[in-house]
Amino acid sequence: MQRLPGLLILALAVLPLSAAGAAEGTEIEWYGKFKLDAAYDTAQPSHTNFAMWVKEHADGDAQDVTNITARESRLGFRLKREEVRGLLEFDFYGGGAENKNLLQLRKAYVDLPLGGLRLRAGQDSDLISPLVAATLNYTVVWGNGNIGYRRPQIRLYQQAGAIWWGVALARNISPDLDGNGIADGDDGLPSLQARLALSTDIGGRSLQLGASGHYGRAEIATGGGDSYSSWSANGEAKLQLAAGATLLGEVYIGSNVGTYFGSIVNTNSIEGLASLGGWINLQLPAGDTHSLSLGAGLDTVDEDDLIGVAGARSSDLIIFGNLQRVLAPGVKGGVEIAWLTTDYPNAGVGRESKPTDLRLQFSVIGSF
Repeated sequence: MQRLPGLLILALAVLPLSAAGAAEGTEIEWYGKFKLDAAYDTAQPSHTNFAMWVKEHADGDAQDVTNITARESRLGFRLKREEVRGLLEFDFYGGGAENKNLLQLRKAYVDLPLGGLRLRAGQDSDLISPLVAATLNYTVVWGNGNIGYRRPQIRLYQQAGAIWWGVALARNISPDLDGNGIADGDDGLPSLQARLALSTDIGGRSLQLGASGHYGRAEIATGGGDSYSSWSANGEAKLQLAAGATLLGEVYIGSNVGTYFGSIVNTNSIEGLASLGGWINLQLPAGDTHSLSLGAGLDTVDEDDLIGVAGARSSDLIIFGNLQRVLAPGVKGGVEIAWLTTDYPNAGVGRESKPTDLRLQFSVIGSF
């Protein structure tokens, strides 16, 4: 762990030299943000520094909690040389003590022309369900109807007028399904992702519509090579409204999408874990210094696929709203209120089957 900061410092020191040497003509653009999040929850959230669902607890025994973190602070740079692009980005959710955070690789890819197409190779966001809700909560409605994360991939895509299309081969990532302490997910083929989107206008307002999906297969590491499938079909829409407002949202249906932050992040199942969900977000500018975001998300899992599974979650709802204000050039402050409720169909006697959490979050964000 002590080697990581040294390696990062070395990389930062070498970059200007490489730009002046072998990569003559390379432009480097640094970017990032410093972010403090302070949150109060009336019940224990899924994680200490962010909330995806409400933890199960005894009847009438919800425990409130306060967390303060700077882990979502981010550092990255973009590279440009003729038609070639590159990006490297980190945050601090890579583990470690709360005052000694470790780096987490978010994105690392090169993007280059390939005939009339473009090729992107490295780690990037999933091709599926690309829209993002405007939340102060780190997880942008993951586990509440928004699916898609980041993973290593090879992507081929094209913007042809109003049409955008792309396909990607991505790494299969899976937890330990059979309880033998070995992470499963190996397969002879990577998962396949695809997306098609159309940009148009309606009544003079820009409208983006898209459809995407993925299919992957993973094998149990031992025990005869049993396999399971993961798939999703997704829809998206983004509409520009009057006065600079934006309305956007997504829906999905799928099976075994826990590693894509669907299925309320229940563990995947060989027999299949069917789920569906979606989210909606209204983003409103309020003058030159304020912005407002209102939204909701819901993820549901077929309870028949959860029979006998202790701690399984069958429904997860979030309703949120936040207000952000410019405090100084490049610095914003924000307050967010969110209400979360989670269904536990197999809750034991004396356990709350539908715990709720009222979350109040305050953030300060300095961007560069």
